[in-house]
Amino acid sequence: MNHYDLVVIGAGLGGCSLLSSLEQLGYQGRVALVEAGRGPGGRTASRRSRTDPQWCINHGAPAIRLSESLPAAVDALLDPLRREAILQRIVNDEVAIDANGQIVAVDPTFSSQGDWWTGSPVMASVCEALLARSSNTLASHFGTRVRWLNRTPDHWMLSDESKGWQLQAKRLVLSGNLLAHPRSLAMLKWDDVPLRTAVPEGEDPELDAVLTTLEASASTVRWNLMLDLGDVPLAHPEWPWQIWLTPEAQTRWGVERIVLHRQSDARLGLVVHGLHNGATIDPSTQSALLESEAKRLEAVLPELLMAWPGLRNALESARSMGVMRWGAAQPLHHPVPSHLQWCRQSAVGFCGDWIEGPHFGTGEGAIRSGVALAERLTIDS
Repeated sequence: MNHYDLVVIGAGLGGCSLLSSLEQLGYQGRVALVEAGRGPGGRTASRRSRTDPQWCINHGAPAIRLSESLPAAVDALLDPLRREAILQRIVNDEVAIDANGQIVAVDPTFSSQGDWWTGSPVMASVCEALLARSSNTLASHFGTRVRWLNRTPDHWMLSDESKGWQLQAKRLVLSGNLLAHPRSLAMLKWDDVPLRTAVPEGEDPELDAVLTTLEASASTVRWNLMLDLGDVPLAHPEWPWQIWLTPEAQTRWGVERIVLHRQSDARLGLVVHGLHNGATIDPSTQSALLESEAKRLEAVLPELLMAWPGLRNALESARSMGVMRWGAAQPLHHPVPSHLQWCRQSAVGFCGDWIEGPHFGTGEGAIRSGVALAERLTIDS
């Protein structure tokens, strides 16, 4: 069995920022990372084609907003990525369309929250670069979903569904909240919330407070349709990189936004961020919902691109790359209080965009939470 000082579950911005920050702070423990996906990124993951090495598209968050003034520790974490052009400021305009499909200005309140930054060549590159700066002794387990958690007085035990794969750790960090949130009961058809089962109510008041907060919290769901528009001429400076829908337009079409993604060749990728209609999602309904959402989003897309005839015409030869379901695209409310990021009695910590702070629900919030938790863990080690 593999024994570690710390195991981090989830390789999104929060988890990768935590690991990179621990390295900067000189953390000496033996660390493992466990991620259900094929690679790092979390909700900033990128879809790579198995048959086309040049094709890759940001099927989750295409960019993150960053404040002009960042805490010194966060700035130190991101500065190498900026210098190496892995993290690049987006200079293209973004626009919005109203319920009539007409171009309007983006809500100035929203657009004043900071500059957009994207990963190069794709968003997953940001998390990949953060992990590359963590210790060479980091043990990464991708494509592994933790199902079972068990807590003894001095260590954690992690297992997959079959219990054929196991890890043991002195300390545990969840950078996503699926293992601690009741949504796992419906989405994965589990009959328990793993973290609650591992630490029964009453054993750790701080952890009880975290789980009570999460039980009341909810997140948005997105159905993201990915399209390959084929070879599209590059000389289209009037095309925005991101097209938002106003609230009225979102109600009419069930779409949050459309994002364009230039490939390394002349091709253009397009992602439609579709809104959820409230249907129950579980293993028995997901396949049918993926199919119906793909058809729905493909049907409404021509209406959404009326203001860009060239883009609309490109749909005729577009190739679908499928639909990605994000079960927790963005937390809506009830953030976990920042002082509960580290529950010392149970030796479990939390980071991600669902942690309390002025940037709750954002990529910057996830990064800040990872940096803050790294400082707590280093002090407590």
